[in-house]
Amino acid sequence: MARQSPSIRAGGISFRDYTLEEACQRMKAVGYDGFEVFKPQIAKCKTPELLEQFVDYTKRMGLQVCALNDVDAEDFRPFDPDNGFERTVQFIKEGVRLAGALGVKDVMFWEGVRPRGSNQSRDDLLKVMIRLYKEAVAYSSKSGITLLVEPHPFSLGMDLDYLVRLCDALDPRYFGVLYDCCHFGVGNPKGYIDAIHTLGKRIKYIHFSDSDMRTSELHYPLGKGKLDIDGIVDAFVKTGYSGQISLDTWGYPLPEETSRIGIPVLKKTLRKLGLD
Repeated sequence: MARQSPSIRAGGISFRDYTLEEACQRMKAVGYDGFEVFKPQIAKCKTPELLEQFVDYTKRMGLQVCALNDVDAEDFRPFDPDNGFERTVQFIKEGVRLAGALGVKDVMFWEGVRPRGSNQSRDDLLKVMIRLYKEAVAYSSKSGITLLVEPHPFSLGMDLDYLVRLCDALDPRYFGVLYDCCHFGVGNPKGYIDAIHTLGKRIKYIHFSDSDMRTSELHYPLGKGKLDIDGIVDAFVKTGYSGQISLDTWGYPLPEETSRIGIPVLKKTLRKLGLD
């Protein structure tokens, strides 16, 4: 089934060095029709009225907000002993409410980072994460909002058994994995394509980029790094991928040039997946 517009999506975090207004203008000028907003980018939209006016502005310029990225937030600390779990639940709920105000249905968070110096077992950490997201999904599902977790090379979800068990304990209608090509290429350099087959339908969103396969937060232009991009796309074809894709250029010093290189590849990929 073909996806609804917008299809040429940007990761807004890639343009975070610009003011919000300039970032929107640059994304539109380079050829995007939608973007994931990175939460710090809209820090000045402090009231419901300002959020509404921001969303209206993007729609009028033909650049629709299509997801909320709140990964890497300092407030995500469910393993902290001092009410960390409860504070993290409230943090996720705040993100869900913000997504509702923005009119988007996908929100991106962590899947857990082992606390420094912790001797807790992986299974114990997993139990906490399952409990956290069960409570969060019970809240987000009332608004039809899906929670997505984005594994990084240093986070718990790069362990595929952990990630599969986390997903399988939750409602797949409102929870899933965001597969970031760069992160999996760095965190699982010998198995980043096999990971697609292992995770299968649990993957609901893709951050599309290349990578040098050693630098966690450096998303290369497609075809300019060391990843087997054709192999990644073929794997998603075989798994029948039907989710969303954003071009992620975070960390690369030339976000507009990276976009110009990547957008034609993204369009070709969307056609191959039947998502154009």
